[in-house]
Amino acid sequence: MNRTLVECARCMMEHAGLGKSYWGEAVMTAMFLRNRCPTRAIHQDKSPYQVWTMKKPILANLKVFGCHAYVQVPQDKRAKFDSKSSLCRFLGYAEHQKSYRFEEVSTGAIKISRDATFMEDKFDEGPRNYNDESSVVEFDDHDEDEEKEEGKTDDDMDSSDDDNEDTRSSKSNIKRHTRTQSLEKATVIPSPKRRTYRGPSLEHVGETPTTFKSAMESSDSGKWKEACDSEFDSLQRNDTWEIVPLPKGRKAIGCRWVFRVKENQDGEVERFKARLVAKGFSQKFGVDYEETFAPVAKFTSIRVVLSMAAKYGLMLHQMDVKTAFLNGSLNEDIYMDQPDGYLDATQPDYVCKLKRSLYGLKQSPRMWNQTIDGFMIKMGFKKCESDHCIYIKRDDQDMILVVLYVDDLILASSNNELLKSTKMALSKRFEMTDLGELDYFLGMEIKNDRKTGMVTVQQTKFLKSVLTKFGMDNSKPVKTPQDPGLKLTKNMCEQECKHEDTMCNVPYRSAVGGIMYLMVATRPDLAAAVGSLSQFSSDPCPTHWQALKRVLRYLQATPNHGLEFTREEGSRICGYTDADWAGDIESRRSTSGYVFMMSGGCISWKSQKQRTVALSSTEAEYMALSEATKEAVWLKVLLGELGEMTSDEAIKMYEDNQGSIALAKNPEFHKRTKHIDIRYHFVREKVESGEVVLEYCPTQDMLADMMTKPIAAVQFENIRDRLGIQGAAANESRGSVEKTAAVKKTPRQAASSVEASGRPSFAIPVGTGMYQ
Repeated sequence: MNRTLVECARCMMEHAGLGKSYWGEAVMTAMFLRNRCPTRAIHQDKSPYQVWTMKKPILANLKVFGCHAYVQVPQDKRAKFDSKSSLCRFLGYAEHQKSYRFEEVSTGAIKISRDATFMEDKFDEGPRNYNDESSVVEFDDHDEDEEKEEGKTDDDMDSSDDDNEDTRSSKSNIKRHTRTQSLEKATVIPSPKRRTYRGPSLEHVGETPTTFKSAMESSDSGKWKEACDSEFDSLQRNDTWEIVPLPKGRKAIGCRWVFRVKENQDGEVERFKARLVAKGFSQKFGVDYEETFAPVAKFTSIRVVLSMAAKYGLMLHQMDVKTAFLNGSLNEDIYMDQPDGYLDATQPDYVCKLKRSLYGLKQSPRMWNQTIDGFMIKMGFKKCESDHCIYIKRDDQDMILVVLYVDDLILASSNNELLKSTKMALSKRFEMTDLGELDYFLGMEIKNDRKTGMVTVQQTKFLKSVLTKFGMDNSKPVKTPQDPGLKLTKNMCEQECKHEDTMCNVPYRSAVGGIMYLMVATRPDLAAAVGSLSQFSSDPCPTHWQALKRVLRYLQATPNHGLEFTREEGSRICGYTDADWAGDIESRRSTSGYVFMMSGGCISWKSQKQRTVALSSTEAEYMALSEATKEAVWLKVLLGELGEMTSDEAIKMYEDNQGSIALAKNPEFHKRTKHIDIRYHFVREKVESGEVVLEYCPTQDMLADMMTKPIAAVQFENIRDRLGIQGAAANESRGSVEKTAAVKKTPRQAASSVEASGRPSFAIPVGTGMYQ
């Protein structure tokens, strides 16, 4: 085998015009190729790679050794008018990454990247010497899963950033062509990871293909072909297009296959999915499309429906529309190339004239929404004006609600026959998949216990994937997402002047996006932290990254926490609003926060920095109160349409600042308030009209306090509990600091006590937090 590799390496070096100093790179590449070639010693038709991993190797990514390539230069590594790419030599394939190795022609530096344009017929004119003093530059486009197999995770940065900086630096200066030890280790293909599972999991599925050709060459080609056939048959049944010659003066848009392995909430493979999409980016406005807007249900509306399900014991089911966009008709003439793998043999030069709104077209979502909206109205449903994707239908004392999010539907009904008839009507008009009881929707895991009147909503699976992605799945847990003693500022970047090299490969924005989705859907306890950290996304420094990792460590402590709605007597909607005066030490602007409660759980929340500087705490609270009032008015309209409130009922809102309440009820203190923007006086009008009622509550009872600033652990845990954020299991996960003796009201009294007495009756007890 050694002779075989050396002979192969020698041929590649001579063909590429490279000197003997490149022998290490050439032997590594030869070994990489040999492992992907069939051999009779193992199996006549299988390569060592396929025998070991049970997957066919993807050969489409192989390139000619030593050829020239233009490698993309990261944006943060170049000035405004610098070249976007650099000329390099291709030197093989990166270890433990789905990337290539290059040597920059001008500097000799080794680069690892997958963003390159290859010129496989261009080589050096003669042998060249390898630069021994070159350094390795690792771009931030590596594969985290493969990297963890080597034992390196972001969790290594927990103790200090300096330790990791040394690790990266020492790794980058190792000269690969002299690493004989690495050559010996690399000849052994690492064993793929296994885990116990109830059904097929994503770990046992080959790499998701990106083209029709790669799908047909993959280890799962049979399943991908079946998925493509199913999609094409569906397109044919829906009479999506007709084959016609392309008219003069018109240009056909392209199309491509998109592949996806769909999984359930347990991480098991549900099905292989293929979808034909049009390349809508090539459409021209005014010719191929005009209006494009299509609504989707708001997360707040979804939580309102779930809280009503808990209150009234509604049945919760879900349905999915197959190839939903194909149900929408087009108003424009659009021509598209025939799809790969399904070319018409008799008319290969013809194109598809679309009759239906195929996925990928800019107007497709709008056309589909108009189609299903018209059908829902015909069925006798009434569309909510406050949210155009919430439909309600009443039948005597029974009702059914339908929540529409593109092609996914939630059905909440008080009557089984009404539910069945609605499902039957939908299935008769559209090709539907009945998914039964609601358990997984938009990444949210939902459980509906009608006997106890409890609905729980959490994102444990998504949360754990975020922790794993950023190497924090074994990190040390903490009690709160923010350090009350730390104030984050932009000036930290100037003080830590060396942070550019440290932060160039840190996935700060991606991590903020991950926790932001958690916050938007089920975790109001993250709102203040996300609002603070997102301010530094364009230029974070190591201190900001450490603060972000603290949020991930908090999630490690509470992976099973989510919203909990309960059936409570008199559980009507109420709101809390607060502000942190001049909390930003740089701009001196304040932070507004509000939460709205219903059925013992939080249905709406917000944490946002105010647009202008407040001159007093009263003024800051007044501006926060105005923002909360806007949300209260919208919620009142929505609940009125759903039959939860009458027009003469008011939403009760609690405020812990007497001055702001007086200012909203009485237009006095003109000299002190004349500079306040007119739009903030919106709250006065709503108080006068009786739509909103303001009441005072002590600061220690203010549930919106955690929306405005970092707070201490005991207070944070008590507020979190009263917001309806509960853990789904007594023992969370390994490394969790939570104890089973958690303080929990059954039923929770945050909302019911308000309704009973007209004001909050609870106070935060000392020493009763979850971690005591």
